[in-house]
Amino acid sequence: MATTSRPYLRADERRRQLLDAAARLFVRDGFAGMTMVAVAAEAGASRRLVYDHFPDLAALYDAFFDDRASRYLASIDRAVEEGDGDLAASFAGAFRNLLAIPAEDQRVIRLLVADPGLRELEPLRERFRAHVEERWLGFSGSGGVDAADRDIARALLWTLASGLFGLADLVTRGEIGAEAATALATALVVTLPRAVHDALAPAS
Repeated sequence: MATTSRPYLRADERRRQLLDAAARLFVRDGFAGMTMVAVAAEAGASRRLVYDHFPDLAALYDAFFDDRASRYLASIDRAVEEGDGDLAASFAGAFRNLLAIPAEDQRVIRLLVADPGLRELEPLRERFRAHVEERWLGFSGSGGVDAADRDIARALLWTLASGLFGLADLVTRGEIGAEAATALATALVVTLPRAVHDALAPAS
């Protein structure tokens, strides 16, 4: 009787296949749908093969979210470089890159921006936030997110980030155009920090 065998794939190709299977599960079933058994079935692979690449579920989560987030972090780095120190230009470029990311990957990154209580993601969330803060908290001047109180600056940054993902979601649903959303997002990131700074400044 003829048997079917899995085609040979190099280790990096097999890992990519498994991560892509995890992505399909995430789209269909959300975070809870990503299990070792489900990934194996989705990829047409054995559970042993999945464990060869990811020793446990925490390692699978980390690899999957890191893979998706790294794509956007790379685009942020490029946008900051191309903006050449100009907050509005840098941010507009970063937001356009966010809009270009498939909606399912936006959902992945949004889980790292928000805190849905998934302890498994905490180490990766910390790395993701540290990378973003390194890029954006360094801006100075009247439009920057920089402030005398770093805690306030961080809170403002992540408040803005959450709102911007909401804007991106409106674009995905067709409720606002991409250019209008980019203009609104850029206006928020340039003007809101100064408004907050002025509101918190002690009265003279």
